[in-house]
Amino acid sequence: MDRLIAVKPAEAWVAALPRVDRLTSREREVFALLSEGVSNQALADSLYVSERTVRAHISSISEKLRLDSRMQLCLASHSYNFGCRAALVKTVADDNGDAG
Repeated sequence: MDRLIAVKPAEAWVAALPRVDRLTSREREVFALLSEGVSNQALADSLYVSERTVRAHISSISEKLRLDSRMQLCLASHSYNFGCRAALVKTVADDNGDAG
């Protein structure tokens, strides 16, 4: 018998993009670096903080953006940093029936 696993829709990271403005300036720095796909230790080294501090920032970012995986955070970060944000936010609004 196969087990079914409940998975959030792939669009969860798209819906998180409008919430990026809730992040502190330091959280935005960490969020921006997540698009590079590097380890927590590499993030810590580049920000001159401990790995534990990076983990705390990532946890806070995840909570504020309502994302529950590093993959979703990385996808959101990449999209946000490379100019896809406006088109994706518009797509989410369109899908939700919101006017332009």
